This record gives sequence, structure tokens and C-alpha cells, in this order.
Amino acid sequence: MKLIRYEYPQNTASNAFNRLFDLGAPSLERFGSFFDDFFGESAVSRQPAVDLYEDAHNYYARLELPGVKKDSIDLELENSVLTIQRETTEQSKEGEAQYSFSRSISIPEGVDLAKIEASHQDGVLTVTLPKEAARKPRQITVK
Repeated sequence: MKLIRYEYPQNTASNAFNRLFDLGAPSLERFGSFFDDFFGESAVSRQPAVDLYEDAHNYYARLELPGVKKDSIDLELENSVLTIQRETTEQSKEGEAQYSFSRSISIPEGVDLAKIEASHQDGVLTVTLPKEAARKPRQITVK
């Protein structure tokens, strides 16, 4: 089984600015992250983490979505690209806030697109991408 943890690209301008305040003291690190909040984080950092792995019969994409209900998740498959999205609006005393994320995953060749399934349990969305029969390893007997 292979497990690949996706490393998000870093926003170089933000990181360079934060390094000015990163002198090894925890309070200074928090001060540096204050500038991310003030100037805005990059959209990339708002994407959910995805673990990609496979076994003999399937590929899997596992996303950690704590606090997200399965009814609010939209999955769309178009041109061998799986897109996972969520948009929500929350009301508070200060006003209305909108939260959203979108994550796209390229589907590898050899996936049976008609049999893709998704399940959501305990804040973890697991998308199962079954391999086509021709792609599965099989034992060949010698005659």
C-alpha cells in the first residue's frame, strides 16, 4: 500500500515576512501569524488535507473535514477530475460569515468512473476509486 501526503505549496511572500518575526520565541511566531490574518492567507492554505493511497483493487482519497456534515459536501466528476466543494454561511452577533473550500484531484488512468463511491464518517470523507478489471493484478498459470 502506498501513502502519499500532499504538501501544500507555501506562499513565499507571507513566509518571508513571517521569518522576520520567527526568532525562536513562540510569542513572536504568533505575532508573525497575525500578519497572515491581517493581510489574508493564501487560498491554498484553506484546502483540506488529502491522503491518497491504493490497494490491489482500489485507489482512495481521504479528506479530513471536521465539523462538516455530509449533506453540505458537493462531489463532482468532470474530465477525470474529482472536485470536492463546500460553501456555507454562518450568522453571528458580528454579522454574516461565508466559509468555503474546494479541492480537485486528478483521477488516475484505469479507474472505473461509473463505480466511484464516497462515504463520510466521523469527519473523514473517503472516496473509493475502483480500478478497472484490466488494471488489477492477476495470477497466470503456466501450462
